[in-house]
Amino acid sequence: MTEQQKPAPAPEEEPPPILGTWPRLYGAVLGILALLIVLFYLFGRAFR
Repeated sequence: MTEQQKPAPAPEEEPPPILGTWPRLYGAVLGILALLIVLFYLFGRAFR
């Protein structure tokens, strides 16, 4: 193979900058979303 025909190396998977693993980060994002939904629901009920 020549230089132009070699496949590019696969990029290494990097950990997320916070919480250490991607599933933990996704869980945190979903948890914050659920908290916001509950807070907006309560806010809407209080000020109808």
